[in-house]
Amino acid sequence: MYGPKWSSLSALFTLVSSLSSVNARSATGDRVLVVLEPKVVKEDYSKFWSSLEKRGFELTFKGPKDESAVLQRYGEALYDHLIMFTPSVKSYANGLSPKEVISAQFAGLNTLYLLSSNISEINRDTFREYDLEFAERDYTYLDAFSHSPGSSLAAPLLYPQSSLIKSGAVLSASTLTGGPIVFPGSTSFTLGQNPFLVEVAHGSKTGYVGENRLVDADEAEVEAGLGKRDAASTTGKKAGLVAAMQTRDNVRIGFVASGSMFSDEWWGTEVELSSPKNVAVPSGNAAFAEDLTKWIFQETGVVKVISTTHHRKGELEQRESYRIKDDLTFSISLAEHVTLPDGTSSWQGFETPDLQLEFTMLDPHIRTSLSVDPARSDSKQTTYSKTFKAPDRHGVFKFVVEYWRSGYSYISTSDTASVVPFRHDEYPRFILGAWPFYSSAISMSAAFLLFCGLWVAVGEGDRKGKKKAE
Repeated sequence: MYGPKWSSLSALFTLVSSLSSVNARSATGDRVLVVLEPKVVKEDYSKFWSSLEKRGFELTFKGPKDESAVLQRYGEALYDHLIMFTPSVKSYANGLSPKEVISAQFAGLNTLYLLSSNISEINRDTFREYDLEFAERDYTYLDAFSHSPGSSLAAPLLYPQSSLIKSGAVLSASTLTGGPIVFPGSTSFTLGQNPFLVEVAHGSKTGYVGENRLVDADEAEVEAGLGKRDAASTTGKKAGLVAAMQTRDNVRIGFVASGSMFSDEWWGTEVELSSPKNVAVPSGNAAFAEDLTKWIFQETGVVKVISTTHHRKGELEQRESYRIKDDLTFSISLAEHVTLPDGTSSWQGFETPDLQLEFTMLDPHIRTSLSVDPARSDSKQTTYSKTFKAPDRHGVFKFVVEYWRSGYSYISTSDTASVVPFRHDEYPRFILGAWPFYSSAISMSAAFLLFCGLWVAVGEGDRKGKKKAE
C-alpha cells in the first residue's frame, strides 16, 4: 500500500531506534551538560570525558557565565544530567544560577558537583541547602602518613577498605577491594541532619584538614604566639570527602571534595604505596569515578515498580471493596536497571529479602513480609506476594509498600480498597459462642411447659377427688 520507499524508511527508523536503545545505559536519559570554570583545563580530564562517552552519554560543555546554557525551556528539561566543576566561581549566568539548578533538580536533573579547596561563598550557600558545611577556604585535606612518596601531603591516598562506605548499590565489590584512591587538593565537609545524605568516602584515621604549607619549629612557635596558627579543623573520619544524596523523587546528587581526582594524572596510573615501600599498584581513581557516576546518572541501583495487584484468595479479579475476615492476596512486581557485559542495558528482576507490606488505615493494622512468588516471576521482573486475613474492622484501607534502602531507588506505592462489614443476610444463623444462651432459653421454655403440664394434670386430679368426697 505504501510502497518500497515507505518500507525502507520504516526499517531505517527501527534500526536507529534499536541502536539508540542499545547505546543509552542510563534509566533517565543520556544528555549531560558539563559546566567548567576557566581554571579547569578540559584536556586534563580527557579520560574521564571519554569514559562517559563510551557509556553512551552525549556531553555538552559550557562556561559558568555562558548565557546560552539553559537547563529547562518551556517547562521541558534540555539535559538529563549535570556536572558542575565550578568550585571557585563567584557568579553564574541566569540559566545556571543556584536557584535554576535546584529547580531543575526538583524536575529530575541528576547532578555531580566537583570541588576543590577554594570554594566561593555562593557555592557554600548553595551546599548549605543540602545540609553540607565545607571547611574554610584554602583549607586542604592532608595526610602525612598516607600519601605516595614523592608527592605532597595534599595528595593523600584513600584505602577502600577503611575509607569507603560499603554499599554495594553505589560502589562495586571490585572498587571496594581495589587499589588506593589519590585525593589531591581536596576540601572536606561535615554532614548535617539531612536523612537523604549518605557519606560515600571519608578521611583516614591519620588525615586532617588544615593549611597546605610547611613551617619550621621556630615559625610555628612565633605564629602560635601571635595567634595566627590554627589547629587542624577536622581530623580522621570526621572529614567527609564524597557524599551522595537521593531525593524522595529519586533524583541523585553527588558531591566530590576533590575534582582533581578525575584528572588524567591519576586515572588508572600506578601509585607508590607509603607502606610497604617501593611497591606500586594501579590507582583506584578510574574505578571509583565510574562507579560513582554510574550511580548518580541512574545506571545502577535503579529499581521500579512494574505492577501491583490485590484480590481475594482463589480469585483473580481485583475488587474495590472486601469483607472483613476475607483472605486477601497482594502481589507486587519489581525490576532493576542493569548494564549487561556487552554494554547494553535492560530491566531484570530485583530480589531482596526484606520487602514488607502494610495494610493500613491511619495506622498499620497488619505489617507482614513479602516473599518471592516463583510461579509469577521471570527474567524481566520479580513478583512478591502475600496472603493474609483482613482485620475485623471496616473502613478505607491501603496496601502500602515502602522500600528505603541506601543506594537503591526509593519505592513507595499504595493501593486503596474498602473493607466492609457483613451484610445482614451474611451473618451465620447460629453463633457458636451463643450456645449457652440458646440452651438456657430452650431449657427455660421446656421447664415452663413441664410445669404447666404438671399443673394441669395435678389440678384435674384434685377436682375429681373433691367431687367424689362430696
